[in-house]
Amino acid sequence: MASAQPLEEVTECPICTEVFTDPRVLPCIHTYCLKCIEGCGVDKKPGEKLPCPLCRKEFVIPDTGLTELPKNFFVNKLLHVKEISTVELSTQALVCDVCSHDKSIMTQPPVATVYCIE
Repeated sequence: MASAQPLEEVTECPICTEVFTDPRVLPCIHTYCLKCIEGCGVDKKPGEKLPCPLCRKEFVIPDTGLTELPKNFFVNKLLHVKEISTVELSTQALVCDVCSHDKSIMTQPPVATVYCIE
């Protein structure tokens, strides 16, 4: 699914390579699952510095711990869009636009396997 790949890339945690769960954004703007970033800072205490796993830029752990890191609402919205688009694809059979214009296909055109979400 070539058109879905960019959506997959921005909704996947770079640490666990799974779909984000409780995405938190660091001051360097990189986003991770809360559990993943907590795993990176398991030996750190509030007030200590922790490097970003990707860019290595250090940030100070908030006073109440890593749970105080801001939630990434943009990623949460993308996760919602991804969920909706997956449900829409599974509930309706979209006919392939390219095949539907092909006059040599006498039967019903095949179902589309890729679509543009824009």
